[in-house]
Amino acid sequence: MAKRIIIFIGVFFILIGCSSSYQVEEMSVGVAAEKGPILMVGEVTFDETWSVPAGAIGCCWKDSGALSFVYDTPFPNTVVIAWYDLSTELFWVGEAQIDNKTGYEFIQKMKPVIVRSTGEYFDDSTPYLIVGIKRNGLIKVWISNSSSEAIGRQILEIGSGMAQIKELPPEDER
Repeated sequence: MAKRIIIFIGVFFILIGCSSSYQVEEMSVGVAAEKGPILMVGEVTFDETWSVPAGAIGCCWKDSGALSFVYDTPFPNTVVIAWYDLSTELFWVGEAQIDNKTGYEFIQKMKPVIVRSTGEYFDDSTPYLIVGIKRNGLIKVWISNSSSEAIGRQILEIGSGMAQIKELPPEDER
């Protein structure tokens, strides 16, 4: 009996140690698109538990785009995003898998930057989680230590996925 309890406790601690839930105190979440088309982005949902609004996005790939801030949130494993391309009149829905361990490790090692416009040293520990979308349905997820206007910016791709064209929801559900 004692042997079973020891095995159970060992397995329990291994599972806890391999947990993929990494808590982030504060994080900036941005949605970006390739330059050109205007994409109307609805809610961006992470792990089916928390979300951020977006709106009209027309620029810029790997930039922070439309920003929202979240607090005391688990670093996500997935993102689901839906958008409407005004120029092609297509509605897209897609999901991207996120390597949350790599993203969290990046946050732990973030370095300060220099603000390009002022030359000031900026040591802010707020990470930027960026979800990028393209007209062809490609979804990319990056983690960065600043917006694109900084010297010393670090950015790392931590996720990707593809969206599919869907029928628009009925008028009364939009």
